[in-house]
Amino acid sequence: MRLTLDDAAWSSPWRTRSRLEKSLLCLGLLLVAATTTSLVVAGLVGVCAVGLAAVARVPARVWCHAMAGPAVFIAIGAVTIAVTFGGGDLVRWGPVGVDEGSASRALLVVSRALAATSATVLLAATTPMVDLLAGLRRARVPEVAVDVAAVTYRMIFALLDAASAIRAAQAGRLGYASGRTARRSVGQLCAAVLVAAWDKARRLEDGLAGRGGVAAVPLVPARAVSTPFVLAAGALVVGLAGLSLRAGLS
Repeated sequence: MRLTLDDAAWSSPWRTRSRLEKSLLCLGLLLVAATTTSLVVAGLVGVCAVGLAAVARVPARVWCHAMAGPAVFIAIGAVTIAVTFGGGDLVRWGPVGVDEGSASRALLVVSRALAATSATVLLAATTPMVDLLAGLRRARVPEVAVDVAAVTYRMIFALLDAASAIRAAQAGRLGYASGRTARRSVGQLCAAVLVAAWDKARRLEDGLAGRGGVAAVPLVPARAVSTPFVLAAGALVVGLAGLSLRAGLS
């Protein structure tokens, strides 16, 4: 089983760009989105991220799938912010309701979270995980953190393959023929995947211990940094940060 986001990163035209360029752009957008108090600036960050994804030829279907999961969690969090006890001047359901202040706070949280997520997805959709891990190692991030990230990345594919194989076997035995059998099959699938995860993690731990606790992360050669790209990315981030600061002072 494959991850469409990972495939998009390997096939992206930005795959050959320097990690420094993409990190400056995406992390800069992420920082602006996380710190701004302006709804307009957060929206601009999201629009810029989507536009840059189109420039990088990230498939729209891959982008939407990558954003769907985080969007659900963001929506749930926004509901808990918008709904308050004691009624509200906009909507009221008995003892709870939505007032103007809580609604504006929820809208700001949603816009900031979606913008930050878009910046993160842009980096993930244009930079393979192998490049990111190699970049972390070059940046002298603690080896333990890089090893944990590398092992987790490998575990994802191992567990996806195990889940796919188990589900195919269950479907071949009509394990999803009815609602009752489907629920039982899903429970058995989750149990089997958990057991496989435990066994795989134990074997990976033994392998890491045999190598002195160092995961096999290839050192991808550093690519030349494009000065025009860096200047354009810096100008975009600084411009958005300036707008955010101006909105916060006004």
